[in-house]
Amino acid sequence: MSTAANRTEPAYLRLGRYRLRIPARRSVRIALSALLLVRGLIPTPTSPILLSAAVTLLSVDLPRLRRWRRRLVVRIRRRRRPRPARSLAAGRAPA
Repeated sequence: MSTAANRTEPAYLRLGRYRLRIPARRSVRIALSALLLVRGLIPTPTSPILLSAAVTLLSVDLPRLRRWRRRLVVRIRRRRRPRPARSLAAGRAPA
């Protein structure tokens, strides 16, 4: 008999507007990312995509890589955010 407490939500990895389901077992995730990494080292047009997918998948399990990826995501989002317009009078003392 399964209860709601025993069910776990499947893990997803967000890439832009897409959500990719990732394996629940850590050993499977590491093996999959190792395969993607090896395949990404072969020089083909898809190599950069495979390498980035391998690093992203590995970042789920490796804390140092996860922090690096999170900092990169925050930096990219800050760059994309529109900056508020600054008036010319801002910062000047009233005359």
